[in-house]
Amino acid sequence: MRSTIVSFSISIPFVLVSFSSQACSMTMGYRTNERPPLIAASPDNSGLYKHLYEKAAEKIGCKLNVVRGPKKRILKQLKNGTIDFYPGFNFSEARSQYIYFIENGLSGGEMGISLDDYPDIHHLADLKGSTVLQSLGSPNHVRHLNSVHTYVEPDMTIDRAVKLLKKKRGDFYIYNRASLHYYMKLKQPTGIKLHPNCCGTPRPLYLGFSRHSPYIKEEPNPQFQKDLKPSPDNQATQLNKESKAYLLQQALMKMKLSGETDAIYEMYYQ
Repeated sequence: MRSTIVSFSISIPFVLVSFSSQACSMTMGYRTNERPPLIAASPDNSGLYKHLYEKAAEKIGCKLNVVRGPKKRILKQLKNGTIDFYPGFNFSEARSQYIYFIENGLSGGEMGISLDDYPDIHHLADLKGSTVLQSLGSPNHVRHLNSVHTYVEPDMTIDRAVKLLKKKRGDFYIYNRASLHYYMKLKQPTGIKLHPNCCGTPRPLYLGFSRHSPYIKEEPNPQFQKDLKPSPDNQATQLNKESKAYLLQQALMKMKLSGETDAIYEMYYQ
């Protein structure tokens, strides 16, 4: 009898530890198609998103679960809270009705590429007298600069832009900074260089956390400015400090400040 009692008392901590480690399973949803290097095609969930959010979830005592499906289904599950968050989500007022936006530590924005012998560009005004390559319908980053010309083609890809640069059909190409980093890593084109500081400061990127998730608690945001448009920096509510969503927000911010997020980014992009 004594040995039975001892065995039972030893097993209790193990059961409690096992239960606590399983108690928080945070679900990230994403569509089925690939978006390298962020995520592979379903059912393979490998990539930067899984790496980043597994690390953050681990820091707050949670495990990461990944659900893939058609985007409409994933959005529906976000709305009803069966999926906790979407890893990269652009802000809109319509989405803010069911999504709380949390900075994920990654940066967006644009940068440029040119031939190696082109001067370093630190401001768009430095492009005076140059020709900028542009895809039809894409943002015209130099529209306010009368001294800068544009060469436009429909559906211009990075590959096509590099070919045009080498043919001297243009001097400069502006595109999403992460996409250009990834292209340079994969293709390593000769005679081409990056201009990381040409086109404004990098912008923070956000995850979209379901406002119906069991892991979120909200409270009125005393800093909310009603006279300004809602934005990720001006949301009507803020996260309650006891919620897992708040802990995730803090973990991601600490990873960014410590350089851990940049190190993960460089593993996949540079």
